[in-house]
Amino acid sequence: MKYTVVRISIGIITGFIALTAIGGGIALLPGAEGERFPLEWLRGTPFKDYTIPALLLAVAVGGSSLAACIAIFKNLETGILFSLAAGVIMVGFIAGEVLILKQVPPPPTLTEMVYFGLGLAGFLWLKERKASSKNNSTGVNQR
Repeated sequence: MKYTVVRISIGIITGFIALTAIGGGIALLPGAEGERFPLEWLRGTPFKDYTIPALLLAVAVGGSSLAACIAIFKNLETGILFSLAAGVIMVGFIAGEVLILKQVPPPPTLTEMVYFGLGLAGFLWLKERKASSKNNSTGVNQR
């Protein structure tokens, strides 16, 4: 039962991340309703505008989270592995964002910290899975 709750929770989290990352990537594209983020934040980075970061956010972060969400709710065993990969991709994106952007207020922002934490959600499954297999190998009944 607990495994199912963790799996559904991770599915909901990956779905939420997919929606917000794809939407955020589209909003970040240059020309999408004007410039929302100052180009000064990109000074000293390899980017001239927000096109590459927007595509990374929408395709890499959003796409990997969407794939994980679909696999989890189709009850595929690869769903959890996809969610772990999506989490690693998002944690890498957030770390890169914090390290290279010259944003105001200075990073990490509350939003970045929340998404960084959400990127680690798949590791809940690993912890639960290890505890479950340890309890089953020692003959302990789970409820």
